[in-house]
Amino acid sequence: MKKEINMKRPIVIVTGIALLFILLLFSTTYTVSFHEVGIRTRFGQTTEDSIVREAGLHFRLPFFADSVVLLDTRTKIHQSPLETLQTVDGQQIVVKSYLLWRINTDAMAPLDFYRSYGTTESATSTIDGQFRDALSALSSYSFEELTGAQNKLADAEESILARLTSLKETGIVPVTVGINRLLLPPKTTTAVLQRMQASRDTLAEQRRSKGMADAEAIRAEAKAKHDKIMAFTSQRADQIREEGELQAAEYLQQMGEDKDLAIFLAWLDAVETSLSENTTLVLETNVAPFHLMELNPNNATNAIPLPKGSGE
Repeated sequence: MKKEINMKRPIVIVTGIALLFILLLFSTTYTVSFHEVGIRTRFGQTTEDSIVREAGLHFRLPFFADSVVLLDTRTKIHQSPLETLQTVDGQQIVVKSYLLWRINTDAMAPLDFYRSYGTTESATSTIDGQFRDALSALSSYSFEELTGAQNKLADAEESILARLTSLKETGIVPVTVGINRLLLPPKTTTAVLQRMQASRDTLAEQRRSKGMADAEAIRAEAKAKHDKIMAFTSQRADQIREEGELQAAEYLQQMGEDKDLAIFLAWLDAVETSLSENTTLVLETNVAPFHLMELNPNNATNAIPLPKGSGE
């Protein structure tokens, strides 16, 4: 029995030494990931050398001499609860928004964050309070500016972000602010809709009045151009009629000097007109003016031929 105990004793000692070595190794090393920054404190105190930025395995004093806090430097999102605000024109709105933020890794900013909050979880409550206070920037905008077609929502988000600059002093970088929900309380929805409808009706009436005025101006311009054209055409028609009457008077004067020649020319015009198209006529040649087509006239002189039976 003593021999067996003596044989097991070295095994127990070796196992104990191995466990002590593993515990000592675990207490003297720590690992920093690529998206983390470590803050190493020695006996609870921090210095400029406390910031560990290099990723990988690092050593520290064992047991309670050194302690390390790892800070995640990736961008985080913080959602605000539904907040009831009043716009500059007196409308009640319900807003839900978000904030993207991260820990600043430049210079001494990680140490400032650690001294201000200790951990990321502890910083959340401070961020929540300041973010909700910054949302009051929406109260400087009207309801139309936040919801209309030409809204200034982007400017409002920038205003909220500008109010969070004080967080930079504690090692926090506010990246961006967004409004993902903007609602109306049930009590004010009907009133707002009626107000919007009245505004749209007023705008429609203004457009309608402008359209009628433009149409009236177009009609007046068209009538003026019509009257001008008609006056010109009437004047031109009078000039043409006057020229025609002068020419007709000259022609009638010439025809009045030789009545027989005038009658003969009138007969020729009548024949030309009746035969201007493919027309078949069966007529006696003693009917004026078709007596001119008789091949053997009785009148052997050079006088104007007359139809048979007419007096000389």
